[in-house]
Amino acid sequence: MLKVPVMLIDVEESKEMTELLDLALAAHGGLERWREVAQLQVKAKVDGSTWASDGVLARTVATIETRAQRLTFEPFGAPDRSSNFAPDRVEILNADGSVYAEREAPRSSFAPNSAWDQLHKAYFAGYALWNYMSTPFLFAGDGFQVDEIDPWQENGETWRRLRVQFPDHIATHSPVQVFYFDAEDHLLRRQDYNVDVLGDNYPAAHYKTDHRTFGGLTFPTRHRVVPRNPDNTSRPGPIIVAIDIESVSTSTSTSATVGSS
Repeated sequence: MLKVPVMLIDVEESKEMTELLDLALAAHGGLERWREVAQLQVKAKVDGSTWASDGVLARTVATIETRAQRLTFEPFGAPDRSSNFAPDRVEILNADGSVYAEREAPRSSFAPNSAWDQLHKAYFAGYALWNYMSTPFLFAGDGFQVDEIDPWQENGETWRRLRVQFPDHIATHSPVQVFYFDAEDHLLRRQDYNVDVLGDNYPAAHYKTDHRTFGGLTFPTRHRVVPRNPDNTSRPGPIIVAIDIESVSTSTSTSATVGSS
């Protein structure tokens, strides 16, 4: 099984946060409730041009740790296989627990305009979904720089924006990202980033809708990622990634911890 150093995502220490981040945290269930949760189990369907047509994550269950950056997909790629993600290592396992494929330092294996194998996909999907399900609570952790910037108008709505600088120890799309929160209900509506594993010029706009509450925490259940234009508007397609979340369950313990042996 995957063995990596435990790097706790510390949201216990008090830190100065913007008013908008405070409002967003409350709208999504509150930091206190998030701190009680050690693990999420997410039933999801993933599609889009990034995934070609191999159905690697057509229907899967992701088990996500909230206190360390670890995630499993089961199934992954085939009904009898699963994947384990951590920032420094990714692996695909057979049903009996034996290693089907593995890769150390997986981010260094990406090259612009090159084909992805299943380990590339396990790494990308692992860090991406972990980030999506941890937002906005992640921003209260150590090492994040969070600043409110000018609001944005879209579809007749006003969205307030947070510019977030990620610390180096978090595997994510790009070091700087922008998050859009509805000015009225403060729920997350959009996220902008560059998909660095694809290259230097892959700006994306990630729309998040159909928010639902599970176990006291509120998550967007419909995710659509499309190209972003230089003027910050977005294109209707192609859809780079589409994620539909069917359900989320929460646990106060890590009964099936990714990375245990």
